[in-house]
Amino acid sequence: MRLKPRQVEAFRSVMMTGGITAAADAMNVTQPAVSRLIRDLEEIVQITLFERVGARLVPTAEATQLFREVERLYLGLDQIAQAADDIRRHKNIVLRIASVTSLVRPYLHQAIIDVVGTRLDIPLVIDVENSRHIWDMVDKNRYDLGFVFSSPRMADKNAVLLHGSSAVAAMAPDHRLASRKIITPADLMDERVLIPGRNSPLRLALDRAFSREDHQPASTMETSMLNCCHFAASGIGIGIVDRTSLHSAGAKVVAIPFEPRIDVSYFAIRPSGGQRIPVLDDIVKRVRELMERPFNNPVDPMFNPPT
Repeated sequence: MRLKPRQVEAFRSVMMTGGITAAADAMNVTQPAVSRLIRDLEEIVQITLFERVGARLVPTAEATQLFREVERLYLGLDQIAQAADDIRRHKNIVLRIASVTSLVRPYLHQAIIDVVGTRLDIPLVIDVENSRHIWDMVDKNRYDLGFVFSSPRMADKNAVLLHGSSAVAAMAPDHRLASRKIITPADLMDERVLIPGRNSPLRLALDRAFSREDHQPASTMETSMLNCCHFAASGIGIGIVDRTSLHSAGAKVVAIPFEPRIDVSYFAIRPSGGQRIPVLDDIVKRVRELMERPFNNPVDPMFNPPT
């Protein structure tokens, strides 16, 4: 049994309009053409679909049952057409974004408010993950957009540089080292050093810097960049963080340049070969604008350049 789409279309038109004449007008064909399509369909399915009662064409019970199945087919086709239109317009497609913690507030948070706002046609999923996980998931097309921090050499052609930052030693304002111009690994041998997790590029550079010393710090605490900032402000240790994380944390600390210099860059990354989605481009642009703004720290004069 091999049905032709035109036969099914003729059957559906007759069922919906109630007659051959109206169906022919809807299909923009002649009445004999519709009649022939219906006869061919009846012959193929071996079912009587319509009976004539006077001048009227009355569908049989079998035709009514078949029409339900045809409507399911057309409903599915309509849904496919709507989905294709949504894809073309990027409408009602869930956009998945992931970010490292340091960029969620205030940057990504504010960018989403500014760009997406009250628009109801942009469903979003926003995850907070570490940079390595985000790189992997973007490579697998699991995220449409990722915000990560990395060393500059790890950037690729699908990465957009947002902002560059360097490592600082963050400490409470009354710490004994708070008046230093720079902090080196040798200065931290008698301190508790607050360090980012092992998957962080900053951590890898720190490990190399400390490995050159004869002695390791008296104590370490491994935690997130934001936690390093807050613990440093409490006075329980010195956090080695970057200035962007320090801004995100809003911690009241003194931040002193760390040497050897460690550069940390933040990137927006997209899947390879992915189609450009304007709203995501706008979010990236807004995050970059926010990160380029100068920011102030109520304690550290280094964050308050003279005007």
